[in-house]
Amino acid sequence: MKRRTLLASLAVGSAVSGMASAEAAYPARPIRMISPFPPGGGTDLLARALCTRLSEANSWTMVVENRAGANGTIGLAEAARADASGYDIVLGQQDNMILAPLLTKVAFDPLRDFTPIAFAATTPLLLLSSANSPYRSFEDLAKAARAAPDRLTFGSSGSGSNSHVVSELLARRAGVRMQHVPYRGSNPALMDLIGGHVSAIGASIASAMSAIQSAAVRPLAVTGARRNPSLPAVPTLVELGYDVQITNWWGVLGPAGVPQPVVERLNQAVNVQLGRPDLARTLNDQGIEPAPTSAAAFASMLRKEAETWKSIVAEIGLRLD
Repeated sequence: MKRRTLLASLAVGSAVSGMASAEAAYPARPIRMISPFPPGGGTDLLARALCTRLSEANSWTMVVENRAGANGTIGLAEAARADASGYDIVLGQQDNMILAPLLTKVAFDPLRDFTPIAFAATTPLLLLSSANSPYRSFEDLAKAARAAPDRLTFGSSGSGSNSHVVSELLARRAGVRMQHVPYRGSNPALMDLIGGHVSAIGASIASAMSAIQSAAVRPLAVTGARRNPSLPAVPTLVELGYDVQITNWWGVLGPAGVPQPVVERLNQAVNVQLGRPDLARTLNDQGIEPAPTSAAAFASMLRKEAETWKSIVAEIGLRLD
């Protein structure tokens, strides 16, 4: 009996030692970062910028893999099912981590099925009209919408997306009624806006920046607490008298159970890169502001976000299924 007990103890000790060695050597093989949206948008831009710099600074091999679909929830679900060794991580954001679980059925619990690793960055939503439209300001758009309820259209990157929910909240608080037109991502919405098929859209600054620079679209307002440095002439909705102050965000997560030493190593590495002036300039040019913080602070923020958006969804009475 004593021999069996000793052998069992040795086996457990060996397993624990092996796990500790694996964590100490992390990363010993390529790390996959899932980008749950198509190439070209703000999420993909941030994922690739982070992975490139993490690889260069640490001699790591990091691979960005796009797993788009269902408003970003397909990529999150895949990350939630992955092995918790820290070699499969995901760049989640407000749409798929917080809004989707409140509005529809998803294959994960945002607060139970993930390990928050590093908060990454924030950006406001941008409201846009076509450069060829008569709406030169948000007031022009709001006045026209009040004069003809449900005649004007507002495009979003998808049903249940941040741009959809914010448009519903803004319509309620501004006293206007517009028809919602969902698209499969920001780029199709932008193309239809430029073509004159919708009156206005909501999009991230990163998604819309090239169209703004080519003067194909007109930025009307941002939803942040202050003007964005990349578009200093564009007013906030709060400045215009509307009680809508929304900031989108991104964060790095792994499946539930990622070992704490791995979380700490990734968090430190991500925060170092987010603090680099060259990366900050790259992101700022696209309206994205780095926001490094601890994994614990990120976890706390997720819980607060869930409560905040639960109240907003209840206020506008939105449900997708």
